[in-house]
Amino acid sequence: MKKIPQTPTRTGVLVLILSSLIFTGQAFAKPSEPAKGTNSSPAATQPHSSQGELRSTEKELEQLRSDLLSFVQAYKEFAGAVGMGRQVEAFAKSEEQIRQLSLRQLDVLRSVLPDTSRVNAATQKLRDQVEGQQLTKTDSRFTLTRTFQPNSPGFPGADYPSCGSTRTSEAIIDASDVALFAAEVIREAASRACDEVVVILGEGGNGSLACIITDGIYIAAKIVNFGLHFCDDKIDQAELGATYTRLGHIHSDLESSIANDNANKTAIINNDNTNTSNIVANDNANKTAIINNDNTNTSNIIANDNANTTNILVNANANKNELRDLILRTQIEADLAEADSATPVAIYLTPTANGGYLNLVRTIVAQTIANIQAAGGSTGQAQSFFNQGDAAKAAGDFKGAYTLYRKAYKMAAK
Repeated sequence: MKKIPQTPTRTGVLVLILSSLIFTGQAFAKPSEPAKGTNSSPAATQPHSSQGELRSTEKELEQLRSDLLSFVQAYKEFAGAVGMGRQVEAFAKSEEQIRQLSLRQLDVLRSVLPDTSRVNAATQKLRDQVEGQQLTKTDSRFTLTRTFQPNSPGFPGADYPSCGSTRTSEAIIDASDVALFAAEVIREAASRACDEVVVILGEGGNGSLACIITDGIYIAAKIVNFGLHFCDDKIDQAELGATYTRLGHIHSDLESSIANDNANKTAIINNDNTNTSNIVANDNANKTAIINNDNTNTSNIIANDNANTTNILVNANANKNELRDLILRTQIEADLAEADSATPVAIYLTPTANGGYLNLVRTIVAQTIANIQAAGGSTGQAQSFFNQGDAAKAAGDFKGAYTLYRKAYKMAAK
């Protein structure tokens, strides 16, 4: 069983209130000591020969003992889980005393408590809380989550009791209530049983032991139950008181806020009037400044437009020349790609000095060879033909130079 977080102060409150009830010398009287020289076990105190006088079978009586033991053991674990160590000791003592009940005493108790289903149900509820680890605390249902700050400092809080502000979960309270009712049923049944004659001569037992044991169980259960309810009730009282105090605090803040709002309204009106005058004066000044600025901008725009017109014309001429050069280059390359026997365009084989484009032809062929080589392509004998063309050009053989440039271009372009 995992240990559940506990509230130590709760046990202290309970001990102050009811501890005297559970640990008096009369709360858990031990059964009378057996006669000297006899076997002290429960079986020995109930001679086998007397079993025929019992109203229930031994199996039924041991089942009753088992049910009572399960109930007390579950309550002992429950009390430990909620931090009530003194009651753990009380239930442990009751557990031992139940083990010592004779069959005769169990028989009388069973005669008035034939059905333990309610006890077993309470046992299961207690164990569910312990084994299911549901013995947790829930936050106070009245805890305020503040999304605002009060106008004045020191917003009042709740004056919580010594056991804190954390509530016990409803499941724990429910299990304790059911178990307390079951303990009360057992106690009432034992009380009726004690009205019968249970002292058996020669048995050496205490006939009222069942009542003493069940009284002890009931008182311990009552302490546990009272303790669980006690702190929740005190938390309710603290939070109700805090609610009333907080309402008074908020009411004072509201009154202060109304007075402040009225003062702010007057200040806002006066400020608006002042701002209106300032805005009108500023608008007039701005209007004059805007007119003057517009006139200046008009002159600047005209001058800028004239400059842009010049730039546009220059750029247009440059673009025209670039387009012209591109068309010319394309036509020259088309002619270079013609067969060797094709008649060349005369202006392509005339030097620049004579108004032709032979120099441009050479530049195009040289760039073509270099570009293909840079790309990792093979140019074959293109460079050789190109060098021969340069030699022919230098010798004044312009037609021969163009023919060799044409061969170099096609060799590179293959």
